[in-house]
Amino acid sequence: MPILFGQPDSCKVLIPEISGSYLGDCKRGFAHGKGIAIGIDRYEGEFSRGLPNGKGTYSWANGFIFRGEWSKGVKEGKGELVYITARGDSVVTGIWQNDQYIGEKKIPSFNVIRKDNLLSCEFRRIDDGNEIIIKFMMKGQINSRIIGLMMNYSSGSYFKSGIYEGLQNVYFPLDLSIIYATINPVSMGAFEVIFECTITEPGKWMVILNN
Repeated sequence: MPILFGQPDSCKVLIPEISGSYLGDCKRGFAHGKGIAIGIDRYEGEFSRGLPNGKGTYSWANGFIFRGEWSKGVKEGKGELVYITARGDSVVTGIWQNDQYIGEKKIPSFNVIRKDNLLSCEFRRIDDGNEIIIKFMMKGQINSRIIGLMMNYSSGSYFKSGIYEGLQNVYFPLDLSIIYATINPVSMGAFEVIFECTITEPGKWMVILNN
C-alpha cells in the first residue's frame, strides 16, 4: 500500500522542485516504483532511486506539462509537451533525448552510405567527446597492410597515434569517407575499399573496418 511521506528525508525525491511531499512506493529510503511527488512542481508516475524513471507526467508551476518517458530524472524517449502561449495551449509531440527535443522521429546515431569490399563495419560509442578512432582489421587481427589511405571529412583534423588513427575536434553530424587498398593475405593481390558514413550522435566513437 502506498505511504504518504510528509518529509522528503523519509523517502527521498532527488529533484528539489518536487521534493516537498511524496506518496507512493519506497525502497531503501528513496522513491522507487509508482508515486506522486509534490513541491513547487508536481510529478506523478514511475520512479527509480529517487528520480523520475519510466512513464510519468511532470507539471511545472508555470503551467507547462510533459507526459511521456523519463530516465534518471530527465525526459528520454517518446512524449508530449504542453505549453502555454498567448493564443492558448500548444502541444509538441515526438522524441526527447537527454532532456532535449530531437524531433518527431528518433535520428539514427549513424548511417552507413557505402561499404565496398568490407566484410563488416562496427560503430562503438566509447565515451563523451568529439573524436573518431578508425580501427582497420583483417581476419580478426590489426590490418597493417593499408595502402594509399585517403580520408575526407566534413569537420575535424586528422591524427595518428600508434596503431590507431582518426579525427579529433569534429562537429556532428559528421560525414566521413575512407578509401584505401589492402593486400589479400591469401592471393597477395591488392583490392580497393570504399567506406562512407554519417555519424549524427556526439561522442567519442570507434569505427572498426574489417576486411
